[in-house]
Amino acid sequence: MVRTIAADRPGLDVVVADGIREKILSGLLSAGAHLVEADFAREFEVSNGTIRSALRHLQGEGLVELRPRRGIFVSAMDPNDALELCTLRDALEALGASLAAHNATKAEKDALRKLMTEMQAAVKKRDRAACMTLDLSFHRLVVDMSKHKRLIQTYGLLEAQIRLFMALTESMHVDLFADMIPIHQPIVEAILSGDAETAGRLSGTHNQVDGEALARSLARTTQSKSA
Repeated sequence: MVRTIAADRPGLDVVVADGIREKILSGLLSAGAHLVEADFAREFEVSNGTIRSALRHLQGEGLVELRPRRGIFVSAMDPNDALELCTLRDALEALGASLAAHNATKAEKDALRKLMTEMQAAVKKRDRAACMTLDLSFHRLVVDMSKHKRLIQTYGLLEAQIRLFMALTESMHVDLFADMIPIHQPIVEAILSGDAETAGRLSGTHNQVDGEALARSLARTTQSKSA
């Protein structure tokens, strides 16, 4: 159920953007969907101006796009988008992990261990939603541990697109639960031991298979629509 807000106030556009973002990432608003300001204004009980501001936030995140004389639409990912996002994500996470191996504090290392314990529990319960949330939290924490301000800022700008990438690739895993710990545990061990080279190498390649699979899937979808 979408939370409604009675009146406009400072920062309300951010709250509305959060609500629309979740609709996009959950699939309630599919790629190519036309986003009508008046409809959202009624749903969230805010002004059209607040909706426009919220949509500008999402446009900056790459989740929606302005089509001249047509309006705002949910962005559609094509095969090239998938490969670009995958390779950029790998590069950022590789840098983050290699720096984290050098710069992580004891408290941050403890937080990383705790997160892995939570991930193991989610895998044991076969809780897909929790696994996906913890997956993103893992990489965000590692990037934060890098202490590289511009890397952290850049990763934050891409976070919504990364969440979309993860949502699209999640269904391609034959067994998400079998993959989760073997993929992430070696990265943790490398960071905790201070092995920057291994941490960077592992983090810089673990999205490649998913990215290529998503690109192929999107290409097939495009071909079937044009046939």
